Amino acid sequence: MRQNPDCLRPTWVLGGFSGGGPLRLLWPTLAAVLTLALELSGLLTPWEWLLRDTLLRLSPERPASGVALVLIDETALRSEGPWPWDRTKLSRLVSGIYAAGAKGVAVDLLLPEGRAGDEALAQALAEGPSVLAAGVDDSGHGLWPAPLLRQTETGHVGFDLDQDGVVRHFAATREVDGHALLAFPLAAARLGDPGLLVPVGLTLFPAFKARTVPTVYAGALMAKNPSPLLRGRIVFVGVSAAGLGDRVITPVTRRGATEPGVLVEAQATEAILSKDLLRPASPLLNAALAFSLAWLGALLASVARRALPALALVFILAPLPLSAGSLHALHLELAPLAMAVALGITGGATVWDHFRKSRLSAAEARHRITELEALQSHLAETQKQEAEARRVVAHELKTPLTSVRGLAQLLAQFDLSEAERARVAGMVVSEASRLAQMVDALLDLERLRLRDYRGDAHRLDLSSLCEARVAYLKAGTDRPFEAHTAPGLQVLGDEGLLARVLENLVSNALKFSPEGAPVRVGLTAERGQALLEVEDQGPGIPETERERIFGRFARGSTQGLAPGLGLGLALVAEVVAWHRGTVVVVAGRQGGSRFEVRLPLASAD
Repeated sequence: MRQNPDCLRPTWVLGGFSGGGPLRLLWPTLAAVLTLALELSGLLTPWEWLLRDTLLRLSPERPASGVALVLIDETALRSEGPWPWDRTKLSRLVSGIYAAGAKGVAVDLLLPEGRAGDEALAQALAEGPSVLAAGVDDSGHGLWPAPLLRQTETGHVGFDLDQDGVVRHFAATREVDGHALLAFPLAAARLGDPGLLVPVGLTLFPAFKARTVPTVYAGALMAKNPSPLLRGRIVFVGVSAAGLGDRVITPVTRRGATEPGVLVEAQATEAILSKDLLRPASPLLNAALAFSLAWLGALLASVARRALPALALVFILAPLPLSAGSLHALHLELAPLAMAVALGITGGATVWDHFRKSRLSAAEARHRITELEALQSHLAETQKQEAEARRVVAHELKTPLTSVRGLAQLLAQFDLSEAERARVAGMVVSEASRLAQMVDALLDLERLRLRDYRGDAHRLDLSSLCEARVAYLKAGTDRPFEAHTAPGLQVLGDEGLLARVLENLVSNALKFSPEGAPVRVGLTAERGQALLEVEDQGPGIPETERERIFGRFARGSTQGLAPGLGLGLALVAEVVAWHRGTVVVVAGRQGGSRFEVRLPLASAD
């Protein structure tokens, strides 16, 4: 019996036409584009809010362990007099909180005018770590604490409301009168953890798991009745009496109710201390996930022998994006509705194609069974590789995307000369092109272990490469650089991969170094090797973690709130190993960390 070899090849369908080559990826690509377009357009934002808020309300509640409240309610106003109280009464209240064993005090009250009793209040605040509230008036000027109170740490109060009036996030820092001011919850969290890293310029999304915060009313403390609920906690002081203080709505607020603003500030601080923060994913990650799910749906449906089994496969796969949506409420933003739409389009087109096809002959059926068994074996390995590739892409695309966004903001927000505008636009085009090249390089990296080093590596000038990439990185930041590069050092390798090594290490150094601290980059020759050193003055890496930090998805204990998936140093290690080199991390000469990459120098012949 003559066999048809084409029956062993899966059929990919587009509008009734089947074939291989580029058509195989057309439907998954359309699914990814649709997801990205819906995500960037904001059309799905209200639905995402609804899904996320619902899942947050259904998530397990836990009591706060690091914060407490002292509320000035109607009872306290009746016993101590109408609001506003004089500063002497506030000083008694603060002293009572410290007497109860509080770790720190966060006063969520605006006190801009100098009044009698300010000196007593300043002394009470100095009994322990404290933070006072600052705000902004209608003209945009800062409402700072009274002059006698300005020795106390200050944090910005004010809520970032979404279009539906719900508080879901806040900026970690905000500029007030030319000063970068920490958000009040972040400043309060640093009272309990002074070493907490400040995520400058980032937006924080509390998960609001700690809905129950221990509360003591001010009247009891004013009557010198200390409460054990305050011991060892950061205590927020605010007003909850009717008609006084802010009242807002959060995703976990009961329907028809509002929450005192000081309670929401305390819940946000608890989320920071307990690391209960949502981590938004980039739209490109959403598109990559949509592409993968659509590809998987099309593949499984294409190997089904009947329309009914193919339709069942689509309905089984359809809830998968919504399952990913549960992660959206806990840790990620995934645009689940967009992916469900994309998967439905792909599955529907494939099912229709199978429905209109004629029955398979007996010989074709046998070949299809063989094909299905082979595809099932291949699919398990493919899924594993794709999951890893998605994580790598999500991590590595952040740096160039941030550069493009910064340059675009520069074009949009500043009045540049024509020459400057042309220069910045050229940099945008350059970075966009580099981004496309990076995607190709990342795909090559996943196959790095299969590549032949002797056949693929070529001679390149490592000195020129380092000088060019350092110059570009310096142009994109105002942070000080100290770069020393020995000329003429040549190695065998891949220029794009070695550029990623340098950029990853410098990006980490910038991320973890304090403001104003220099980043040092050096390239020298040592015993037949090129020695590349990148040194920062950040928190450093404990000696027990220095080997583990190069593993995939490993994150150091000193990274705090800094974002990342733990893949950057793993990529560095894999690239350096492919280049027959080594990479280690040691303590910096002036604190922080120093990464040392050693590559064999190319022979002179």
